[in-house]
Amino acid sequence: MATKRSTSSSARTKRSTARRTTRRTSTSSTRRRTTSGSLYPRRRASRPGLPTTVGTAIGTLVVTTLLDLSWPMRLLLIGVVLVLGLAYVLWRHRAEIAASSEPTPPEPAGPPAGPEVPPTSS
Repeated sequence: MATKRSTSSSARTKRSTARRTTRRTSTSSTRRRTTSGSLYPRRRASRPGLPTTVGTAIGTLVVTTLLDLSWPMRLLLIGVVLVLGLAYVLWRHRAEIAASSEPTPPEPAGPPAGPEVPPTSS
C-alpha cells in the first residue's frame, strides 16, 4: 500500500535540490579542504621521461615487425629465442651442472672419527 508523502518532506527535498544546484563555483580564493591532506600529500602528475618514450618507440617497432613477418619466420624467431634462452640458463648454472655430474666420494663405514678421550680412572 502506497502512502502519501507529507508536504513538509517534499518541500525539504525541493530545498535541498535547489541548494545543490545553486552551489557557488569555486574561485581561486576558496580551497576545498580534505581531512587527510597532511597524511597523504598530493603528488604532481609527471610527464613520461625519455626512457619511457624510447621504450615505447622500440616496443612499437618490434610489434610492427612481428606482425609483418610470415608465420614460418615467426615460428623460426620463437625457436631461436627459446634456444638462446635455454643456452643462457645452462651457461649460468654450469657450475651446478658440473658439480652434479661428478661422482661423490663414498662415505666411510662406521662411526665418525673424533678426538679420542682417554678413560678416566675413579
